Amino acid sequence: MLARLWGCLKRHKRKFFFFGTVFGGSWLMYKFIWRKIKEIRDEEDKQYLIYVRRQHHFDSNQRTCNMTVLGMVPNLREVLIKSLDTEEVKDMLKLNPPNKIDLWEELKIMSVTRTLAAVYGTCMLSVMLRVQLNIVGGYLYLDTLHPPAAQKTETVHNSIIPAKVQERYLSLIKQFIEEGFIDFTHFLRLAVIKEIGSLSLKELVTLDNLSTVFENIRERVECGVDKATLSLYPFLLKSEQVPDISKTSVLNSEDELLERLVIETRDILESSDFHTVLKESIDRGYHCVLDGLADHYKQQINAEGQNKDIHHVSIAIAKLIPVINALMFNICGDAPNRFIQELLLMEELKQLAANVYEAFSQDPSEKVSI
Repeated sequence: MLARLWGCLKRHKRKFFFFGTVFGGSWLMYKFIWRKIKEIRDEEDKQYLIYVRRQHHFDSNQRTCNMTVLGMVPNLREVLIKSLDTEEVKDMLKLNPPNKIDLWEELKIMSVTRTLAAVYGTCMLSVMLRVQLNIVGGYLYLDTLHPPAAQKTETVHNSIIPAKVQERYLSLIKQFIEEGFIDFTHFLRLAVIKEIGSLSLKELVTLDNLSTVFENIRERVECGVDKATLSLYPFLLKSEQVPDISKTSVLNSEDELLERLVIETRDILESSDFHTVLKESIDRGYHCVLDGLADHYKQQINAEGQNKDIHHVSIAIAKLIPVINALMFNICGDAPNRFIQELLLMEELKQLAANVYEAFSQDPSEKVSI
């Protein structure tokens, strides 16, 4: 039996060798392909987990941004109320003083200035905070990838932002509200005076007339050529707010890190994307003001019982002053605030936030974008 089997093997050894080679090669190829498929699946799972983790951290950071903006708007409004105190002028007018006309003129300038300042301030605050918090958020995400036990290399160390540096960096927005924004209101006031200072209180104006006046004020304020809102940049981030480490004899690591953060912020604030988003948000703010005025013109039509086109209705400037003055609360009033909600939900603002966060949360081992 064995001799017969051995003889069969000798007669068909080429066939057995061929089929053995084919079977063995196929088995090795199968194992190779299966290993590659497993590697690809493992990589896909890893990238998906990275994506989910980054997306969760990003979404959480955006909620923080929204809550911070909502928390800072009352501070902005308080600054406006104190620096442009129209209530004080109203109280003086109730006493029927001899300079009544001058007070009305002052009230006219103050009302327009503070309502438009509310537009600019809210938009600048919203976009600036979105940039700052996404820069910090990006760095904090990198910190989650490298726990303290692994923080040995210089590269990892550079990604850390101590809490004290975060506090100093984020305090720049507070300095904007308390200093830069007040300087901006003075700058805006000059533009308002040049456009409406000569308009009589008795002059009748249409909604289109007011739209033209506001557009002229915008041209005076946003005097940039390539980037219309570039003139607002100096009020957002003043150079004296940041320590100049080149002038200090002892280099402070916190100052160095803060200066690096500010330089990175300046690069973003000078970018076309930033000014495109800021301009779009200001456009919406002006539309909100004009919508509020349009509602008043409609009420005037209904009160007179006339069937006129809203663009053909004229109202004296003196009667519009209280309306314009009150519109400040439509812009930066307490929640729920339709304009602020619209501002926070802008797609352009979300895209800017995503771009900033992605730029500062990239890790060499990750290749996933949000």
